[in-house]
Amino acid sequence: MNIHPALLPYNRGSYPNVWSIVERTPSGVTIHYIDEGIDTGDIIAQCTIPVEPVDTGESLYRKLERAMLDLFQQTWPLIRAGQAPRLSQINAAGTTHRIRDAAQIDEIDLNRMYTARELLDILRARTFLPYPSAYFWHEGRKVYVRVQLEYDDSQA
Repeated sequence: MNIHPALLPYNRGSYPNVWSIVERTPSGVTIHYIDEGIDTGDIIAQCTIPVEPVDTGESLYRKLERAMLDLFQQTWPLIRAGQAPRLSQINAAGTTHRIRDAAQIDEIDLNRMYTARELLDILRARTFLPYPSAYFWHEGRKVYVRVQLEYDDSQA
């Protein structure tokens, strides 16, 4: 069995927190059986975690970590008793990403046209200290870009 920080079948593989932001796919956590594929085994339990406009790759990952622990604690009695359900992912639409896929979004091309949403989603998804973030080139040097997002609580 495996606990994956994604709402399978979405975001199988690497950096599911990043792809939930960049591709706007559902976010959550899944406990699943392991098979020969990458996060393709039958699902035991899932929990949806909303992505908020202020989430970065790091803040979303932290929420997913907490949710994984909570879901495991809730599901453990069924697993221990050998009564864990099996919901097949066969033929389920979804997404899969490898580590190298993040490199394709990390370099910001200063001459490319992005929508504001696309660029902001890349920047916030790749903000996760101490890891490298999205970057652009200036005079032969990488310039890393991280964002800090917060709600305006004065209008609450």
